[in-house]
Amino acid sequence: MRKKRLPMGALENAVMDVLWTDSSWMTPGEVHAHLAAQRDLATHSHHRHVRLFEKGRLERRKDGRAFAYHAVSTRTEWAAARMDEVLGAMADRKSTLTLFLDRLDDDDRTQLRRMLIPKDRP
Repeated sequence: MRKKRLPMGALENAVMDVLWTDSSWMTPGEVHAHLAAQRDLATHSHHRHVRLFEKGRLERRKDGRAFAYHAVSTRTEWAAARMDEVLGAMADRKSTLTLFLDRLDDDDRTQLRRMLIPKDRP
């Protein structure tokens, strides 16, 4: 059975954004420096890294006396997994998919159609 993952909060999203954008191993201090440059940030993100590690969203390795962290998945992989989780929680998947498709803009609907139609079909 898969471990249920809790949704991310605003600070966790910000930490993940930095790690996804940089895509290298970073210490919480390095992430904090990026975040502090972008916004008024009073809290430090060390605890957020541990929480994201515990949730399975980050991997870590020793870097001197601290840990360095790296995202387990890409931003796109995470979004796709999240969509799958939400759809999997619905009792009426067909209705949910129908409503989702109804809300897509024309460009997204065209892209989805291209993806679903096999290329070898006339």
